[in-house]
Amino acid sequence: MKSTSTASHRRPLRASVAIVMAAVAAGAALAALPNQASAAPSTTFGASAPKDVRSIDEGIPVELGMRFTPSTDGTVSSVRFYKVSPDASVTPRSVSLWAANGDRLAQTRVSRTTSTGWISVRLTSPVKLTAGSGYVVSAFAKSGSYPTTRNYFSQARTSSTLTMPRNAGVYTNGWKSSFPTSTYGASNYWVDTEFTPSSGTSGTPAPSPATSSPATSAPKPSTSTSTTSAPAPTTSAPQPSTSTTTSSTSANGLMGWQLNSRNVGLAPFGLTCSSLPAYKGSLTPAAGTRISGVRIVGQLDLRNGDIIVERSCIQPSSGSASNSGTAAIVSNFVCGRDSCPVISDRSIIIRDSEIDASNVPASQIAAACAFRGTGTLQRNYMHGMGSGICFYGTGTKHDAIAEQNYVTDLRSYGSSHNEAATVRDFMVTGDNPNRVARFTNNRLDIADGNVTAGLFIQSLGDRIDTLRVEGNLIEGGGYNLFLNQPSSENGSYRDVRAVNNRFNSTGWGPSTVQGGPGWAEWRDNFRYNPSAPDARGAAVSAS
Repeated sequence: MKSTSTASHRRPLRASVAIVMAAVAAGAALAALPNQASAAPSTTFGASAPKDVRSIDEGIPVELGMRFTPSTDGTVSSVRFYKVSPDASVTPRSVSLWAANGDRLAQTRVSRTTSTGWISVRLTSPVKLTAGSGYVVSAFAKSGSYPTTRNYFSQARTSSTLTMPRNAGVYTNGWKSSFPTSTYGASNYWVDTEFTPSSGTSGTPAPSPATSSPATSAPKPSTSTSTTSAPAPTTSAPQPSTSTTTSSTSANGLMGWQLNSRNVGLAPFGLTCSSLPAYKGSLTPAAGTRISGVRIVGQLDLRNGDIIVERSCIQPSSGSASNSGTAAIVSNFVCGRDSCPVISDRSIIIRDSEIDASNVPASQIAAACAFRGTGTLQRNYMHGMGSGICFYGTGTKHDAIAEQNYVTDLRSYGSSHNEAATVRDFMVTGDNPNRVARFTNNRLDIADGNVTAGLFIQSLGDRIDTLRVEGNLIEGGGYNLFLNQPSSENGSYRDVRAVNNRFNSTGWGPSTVQGGPGWAEWRDNFRYNPSAPDARGAAVSAS
């Protein structure tokens, strides 16, 4: 998942979503907290089943949790999580309690169970919490399976003892348990504490769900690069033995202006394109395919959907990409028009990978995007192509998420049109009224030749109904950020927001608006100054 604070895992978009309607509808709101005669363990969500839970099977380990602040001193004796499936293999491997700075205060291994609903795990010893201090409670889903409710934390929530801030739900992908910092779509991942106030503050007694006994040792995560329990069919090549333990240079928690070629893509896993074995599967993988730890030569067509590509190198060779306006190294669109719908029922994820077109002559690659279509792109290093992330033909079903990607070294040829990122359409309809489009914490580096903008937002022939641009560094020639509604076309845009971005312009300037209503929100955008706190140089006003 997925990525740093957004309005976000990713998640980020998650693959393989099955809607699970809970039997008890009352659990969507925080549980009522009646007065008690003496202090007793209290929970945030009560004993009822959550409402409108989505069951996710992402196929890669992920730590999921919740940020909170107690209003009184107290202790946490147990951590609990909500489990949808009776499959014992999807039981989280461990639960943890963290200080806000990432120090782990407690970790307990979880025994596998076929029980569903709220599962309580007693800590080896109670952990003392301090009123007003921030904490995180989390569970490590080694199988990649977990419950979520989108937009639950779109605003802060408060019980009698705890406060959960806006975007309290946090996650981090990785092959071992680690501190979760990224957010996605204000999601709640349904991990909770049993908190006992020291002062006798009243609370809801903890329910008596199924329990799991603590293990005497912390979990021992796998270091293999192969994915776990991938759904059939799978065409992944044999996996290398290199450890995938994320190094200290991981992009987790970083803003766009903190990204480089060492903390995104393959490098944090100790991998390079040349170190990976060749991919032997189809370049048009079947739905359900998981591709991990391989080098793919050629153009990848993901039109069948429900596909995850991770820790892989996509490296086309000379002659494998064409100089045409619809070309892409990776795509999930099926026709040549910008408004063409994506036909797959389920979306795709590309993360922790490298897209490298440096082996292809500029004459063949200058008009091609690294990615074209819609999906979730996280922590990828893209270089050597004509353009980077192209959200064209996004249809009406899936999210369009670009999070912590580094796009650089664009190449032009003749009259090619080159941008680090482009959005041409994103319609919110009855097919999915909650779909999300955003660029969050990316670094978009653009060359001077044939470039109009780093992020080019243009409603060309169709609508852009919503888009959030936040936490990015956009640098280089042309305009850094361009918002356009062509008068000669039928397209339109609305609710386009730019918040907390950094601009390092060597061209026409940080931003411009040409046509349309302009920015729905423009806030906290600054010139990039690496020596200033939070890289904040001079403020940039809306055009």
